[in-house]
Parts: sequence; C-alpha cells; structure tokens
Amino acid sequence: MSNKPTILQTDLRFNGTLTPLQRNRITKLVQHHMASQTWDINQVHAFHRDSNRWAGIGYNWWIAFDGTIYQGRGWHVGAHVSGFNSTTLGIGYQGDFTKQAMTEAQVEAGAALNAWLMSECPNVRSVADIIGHRDLAPTICPGPNFRMDDLKNAVNQPNVQNPVVTPTPPKTGGTQVVTTPTIRRGSNGAAVGRMQNRLMTHGYSLPRFGADNDFGAETENAVRAFQRDKGLTVDGIVGPKTWAELNKAPSNQPKYSRLLRIASPMMRGEDVRAVQRKVGVNADGIYGPQTERAVRSYQATHNLAVDGMVGPQTWVHMFR
Repeated sequence: MSNKPTILQTDLRFNGTLTPLQRNRITKLVQHHMASQTWDINQVHAFHRDSNRWAGIGYNWWIAFDGTIYQGRGWHVGAHVSGFNSTTLGIGYQGDFTKQAMTEAQVEAGAALNAWLMSECPNVRSVADIIGHRDLAPTICPGPNFRMDDLKNAVNQPNVQNPVVTPTPPKTGGTQVVTTPTIRRGSNGAAVGRMQNRLMTHGYSLPRFGADNDFGAETENAVRAFQRDKGLTVDGIVGPKTWAELNKAPSNQPKYSRLLRIASPMMRGEDVRAVQRKVGVNADGIYGPQTERAVRSYQATHNLAVDGMVGPQTWVHMFR
C-alpha cells in the first residue's frame, strides 16, 4: 500500500451538497489539464462554479506547477468526464499542456497521488487504469505535452512520494533552496521552464511556444516587458532581482471597465495594456489593428466569439 502524499486542504466553498463517492466503484484515474497557462485552483474553482454553474471545481484533486497537491472535491462525485463521474476520479494539473511543458514536480506529485489512490480503490488494478480525459471523451485533454509515460513509470517505482515544496527564501542552516540561476536568450532547461511559468502566472503571454524550456525571442520580449513594468533594468536577462519579482505573488488581476475595440480616436489605457500583455503584442496601451488581430486569434484559440473586441466574456476568460 502506498503512503498518502501531502495534500493541502482548501477553504473552497461549494454550491449545494456534494455526493460521496463509493471507492469500490472507482475503475479509472483520469488526468486533466485546465487548458489555462496560469490559473490556480481558486481561479479554476471560480470558473467551474460561476461560469459553468457547477457546484465548484470539477476535479477531485489539483496539482500546481510546483508539485503542491490540493484537495478539490476529494472523495465526492466530480464533474470532469460526463457519464463517468461516479466511477472515476479526476486529477487536474495547472497549465495548458498544448503549449506548456509539464513540470518535473508535477510528474512526481502526480505519481505519488495516483499511487496512493490505486491503493485506496480496489478496482483500480494497474497503471493501465491511469488514463487521460481524451480516453473517455472527444478532447485533446490533458494535451500532447502531458507526460503520461513518465507518470506511469514513476507510479511503478518503489517508495514513490511527492516532492517536498519549501517556498522559503534562501538562508543558511540547512533550509532547502530552489536555485535561481541567471538565464538569458539561448538558455534552456528546467529553470527556463520555471521562469516561463512564473511569467505567465503574472499575466505575460507566450502565445507561440508557451513554457517550452527554451529561452528564445518570444520569452526575451516577455521578460523585457516584465522588467519594464516592475521598474527593473530592462536587459532581457533573468538574474537575482528579476527572479525575486517573478517569485512574488501576482498582483490583483485588472478589473473590467469598458468594451475595448477599434475606434476613432484609438482607445488608450492600462486596460488596453493588460490585454496586450495577455495576447503577446507590444504593450503600448493603444488598441490598434495589431492588437485587434491578436485578440481575434486569442478568441479563436479559446472558442470565444471572434469579433476582435474585448467585452465581458473575453475579459473574464483572459483574467479570471
């Protein structure tokens, strides 16, 4: 029997009463991504509850970029695969794995959680019962960058356990420290992917490549925009000061105040600048043709009405 991994309890408030699951009825463990590059568990919960009109987050558990496991619905019927919610458990992962790389910490945490759930559910008999959402429904979820083989291989390892997450600042005395090497254009590897995920958490878009562990021109432009907005030296190099800002909690998301569109004179303001950062164009604060084209592309990618205008629906999708 696998040990229970560390699971953080949440104070999520659900609408109505959740229905308990019968563990002996569970036959599959279904892996998902949210298809958002930045949303955390609270944002997913709000979207599922307020936009989808569900009781709340549809996943039973949620795994963040850093490997932290959160309880969603836990041992209650989920809302993650229509027609199978009473016989499966849903595990959601932070990120959009059509564009982003799944982190090593997520693989380790996912393996620990799935191994424990297998030991708790007598009819989940092997790693063959760990599946993706796409195995039960017409979807690409959990995305082509979901590391299913790595996850299953890790589940089969003895003494599998979730990573220890210690978000404490560097200091002496044996405290674990997450290394933050200086990286720049041309760098690659896990540190680049971690930095890219932090950029997107702060609302800076990497629309073409996402968190691909490769520090290219798209990433450099986003870093420069981040440095400019934070009052840092704008050199495109992620050193200690830029890392320190990236590792801070994101500031409050901008609030919707008006319909943004092509107009004469052109619309200007910080809300325009926030949209431009989200869609990955030069954030000059002017809603011009380039911004409109990028908004149309964003709307098409996310199955929104393609009109080139940022109204309440597009705004909520961008910033919730």
